[in-house]
Amino acid sequence: MFSSDLLHNSRVLVPLIVFLFSFSSCASTVRSIHGNDPGTRTASNNTLRQNIRVLLDEEIKPFSYEVDIKSVISEGDQPGTPLEEDEEISVSVSKGVVTVSTSKGDFSGKVVKLKPGLREEYLNFKKKSYRGELWFTAQNSKILVINYLDLEDYLLGVVPLEIGLKDNHFYEALKCAAVTARTFAINRMYEKRAFYDVTDGVKDQAYGGMDVETGIDSKSVIETLGLIITYKGKPALVFYSANCGGHTEDIANVFGPVNVPYLKGVKDGDPPYCERSPSFRWSESYTPFEIVRYLSAAKLISSTNFALESLEIKDRHPSGRAKSLIVNLMGEKPLVIPGSKIRDVIKSKKDNSILRSSNFEIELIRKDGILNKINLTGKGNGHGVGMCQWGALNLSRDEVPFHEILSHYFPETQLTQAYDN
Repeated sequence: MFSSDLLHNSRVLVPLIVFLFSFSSCASTVRSIHGNDPGTRTASNNTLRQNIRVLLDEEIKPFSYEVDIKSVISEGDQPGTPLEEDEEISVSVSKGVVTVSTSKGDFSGKVVKLKPGLREEYLNFKKKSYRGELWFTAQNSKILVINYLDLEDYLLGVVPLEIGLKDNHFYEALKCAAVTARTFAINRMYEKRAFYDVTDGVKDQAYGGMDVETGIDSKSVIETLGLIITYKGKPALVFYSANCGGHTEDIANVFGPVNVPYLKGVKDGDPPYCERSPSFRWSESYTPFEIVRYLSAAKLISSTNFALESLEIKDRHPSGRAKSLIVNLMGEKPLVIPGSKIRDVIKSKKDNSILRSSNFEIELIRKDGILNKINLTGKGNGHGVGMCQWGALNLSRDEVPFHEILSHYFPETQLTQAYDN
């Protein structure tokens, strides 16, 4: 079974509006790792290690559920009140204030916190178990359910969903996933959002709580404790996709005119490291009307009453991905779809998700001079920026250390010890 990320076509780990954040007053606590032993650590200030707020749920209506362990509830930072196990609690919101009703009374405020009564126990929510605390807070008329926990504990529920292959041959790739997930989380935390730092879905990075934890994934988190990717002493932007198709992509070609030196396209080996994967090559076949329907759904044309004459790609980036897709409609001016938008417009017929890659060849099949079918044959799965997951997996299988894998996909960056407690 592959991880959710390998099944998704792409993922951006940090939006471009979140640029590089300095460590400000904590800069002296960051120590770069040199040499071939990135696991060697020395004592340092641990200011950077902190808790993260993970959004688990958003509710617009009051709800109830049973807390199956002894717990402690409190209004904000007020002293807590013990609750017995199997406590039925009800959560509602009114005028920006959240109220949690229990057998011990009502608890109201901007934030109501629930934590385990014993350190070795864990809270449940919607049939999942979570480390740390559960916070109920009001965002206008919505109830937000937030898991507040240690950053390293959070990673224990992230890495298993990033790299699905658990064989020891892929262990170095798991460590890459731990480092990139930690780097992403620290960047998010530095945004200082009002209510939460990250969501638990692929909008940020998938998080499944304790139920998804495995021994080998937890080991990869523990053995990379505190390690993040930095560029010139600042946390790096970390992107990845499932399969780069043999060449990663320059960030500017996908997300706009930005210059990030360590997110330039690089050749993924010769032959490509990611070639030994089921998602390296793909094919799709469409009728002309299906293409017209996609154009209409994307509001690029006013209706489906158009006739498709041809599709063509005139220019490509060094990676092989299309700079643009030219659509010729009968009696109309050519329609030009930018390369960064092609995958959103032309869908994969397999599951109607976005097209797997913008690196493809076009075959036009005509019958009696009329376009009858369009075949696409492509390489890769995802936007291609940053780390290629399948490339990392195959490098790991070839016994390449995780810090060398990260250096390949994020050139000019350093592996840095943010904290080591």
